[in-house]
Amino acid sequence: MRPLLSRSLCLAVLLVFPAGAGVVGPAPLAPALGMVQSVPAFQASVLEQVQLLSSLSGQPAAALSLSPLTAVIAAPTPASDPWRAEAARLVTALVAQPQALSLHKKEIRAAVGDQAYERLTKSAGRLAVKARANPALQEQLAGVRRELDIENPAAVLELGARLDALFENSRSMPGAPAVSAGDGAAKKPLVSLSRAGETPVMAPAELEAYVGVNAVVTPRGMKRVNFASGDYKPEYDAALRKLGVDLVVIKTPTRAELAKFKEEDGYHFKSEYQRWVMTTRTLEEHKVALGKSQRVRQFENQLAASEKIPTELVPLTAEKYEQWYPIYEEEVVGKPGGKRNVGLDFARKQAEQGTLDGWYGLFYYDPVDKTKIVGGVIMKAWPERGMFVLGYAAYRPRLKDISPSVRTFAESMKLAKSLGFPVLSFGQDTNFFGYDYSLGLMSNKAGFLLTPYPEDELVLLKVLDASKPASVKNAQGKSGGYFFFGIKRDSPVVERYLQSKDAGAPKEAQDLLGSTQYFDGKVVAAKDAVVGWHYKGDDPNPLRVPVGIDVIDR
Repeated sequence: MRPLLSRSLCLAVLLVFPAGAGVVGPAPLAPALGMVQSVPAFQASVLEQVQLLSSLSGQPAAALSLSPLTAVIAAPTPASDPWRAEAARLVTALVAQPQALSLHKKEIRAAVGDQAYERLTKSAGRLAVKARANPALQEQLAGVRRELDIENPAAVLELGARLDALFENSRSMPGAPAVSAGDGAAKKPLVSLSRAGETPVMAPAELEAYVGVNAVVTPRGMKRVNFASGDYKPEYDAALRKLGVDLVVIKTPTRAELAKFKEEDGYHFKSEYQRWVMTTRTLEEHKVALGKSQRVRQFENQLAASEKIPTELVPLTAEKYEQWYPIYEEEVVGKPGGKRNVGLDFARKQAEQGTLDGWYGLFYYDPVDKTKIVGGVIMKAWPERGMFVLGYAAYRPRLKDISPSVRTFAESMKLAKSLGFPVLSFGQDTNFFGYDYSLGLMSNKAGFLLTPYPEDELVLLKVLDASKPASVKNAQGKSGGYFFFGIKRDSPVVERYLQSKDAGAPKEAQDLLGSTQYFDGKVVAAKDAVVGWHYKGDDPNPLRVPVGIDVIDR
């Protein structure tokens, strides 16, 4: 009888290796990755572990530990998720042996999709760099490699056998869903690319193939192509426009590329994401910071309006989270351009793993039926970076008139201050406003006096076609254009980045600021690191921008 993986999924055939075979090609791991793609429960468990790994890898090097993941591997398998241990074993093995991410890139991106593949590659890079300063982490990575050695054919075949058994057992469970191959292979990855030196000019067919592999389409349809440093040439622009490319992104650019590609020619050095932070204050201190009496009155009126609806701020439980989650699905995920960043079983799995402590929920209730949640925001304490973070928010449309964001701001600020956190964060946004993320979102956060700081990978951006942002109209039929935050070319962040790039280990923006603790006197001030770029549309009204940040209008 053939192995169940190849019999049931018909996605790949296990190869037979001669004794002493040393290196595994793409095929042996393909059946396991095919099962990730085709079995929804296994895929969900893998994505959960990828999310956990991504969060862990963002911690400072000295505090970084893989214990939460290795504990999942060692723990008894819960009936609610029989795939969990194998999911954690596979995910940790991939990042501990980063050559596998390259070798099996096609299968991995088909199995887990764009965002998870990006998280895996970033996590692998972070772990490799931070392990140099953390001997305990080095030993954990060595242990992970021993747990599942992807270069050992026997170990990979044993993994397949275990997955066969899990799959067979899952088929006999009550209510087990039918298994069918998905369309994951059609997805395109957002990858972290790296090259050494400039590459030859690509022929038209080569360029088209390159775009096919490295293009990423946002939820609303904006198409960007991620070029490895050294791969992009300005003479490609005309062909790229014909291929429907809106944005060119050069990943981890070199010193030579920063010198060659200038702002006046439309090339902007920027972070992929922007984190919004502020010092925690009392309500009265915030009113003083608002300054103008008109803004203070507006804030007070909005806060008073929100008192019409009952609220509850409590440590997060799975039950409360699952009452709120349908609102998130309908009002965030289900809207044009919406995407799912967290699953229905998130809180329940966190509780099972013992990692739900530090999560909070602010919930809004129907004034008539006070048992019915009509909105809320999920929040988290982040002690490692000294801040309290607002995460996932979703409200029913009828709450719009009572300004729930103002109430959320006031309540979360009060909680953060009571817990002793010096910084409140409104999370991070993709650093491009005017299409998938609205200009209104940026202006709303600026209105709360939040400060933008660069986060994640540093890239060069060039906008080839701005027609999509121009198509976004306000109630008056006007376009506000688009906006993003660049890194000032004379900022110390730039030279620190280039030194890390020259050393072969380019750092992310948050690791170049001088401190991971915002407003501690050591971190580079945002006004010295960040510049706003507003490419204006035909809307004559001014755009609200963060206080103290230079903005260049074009």
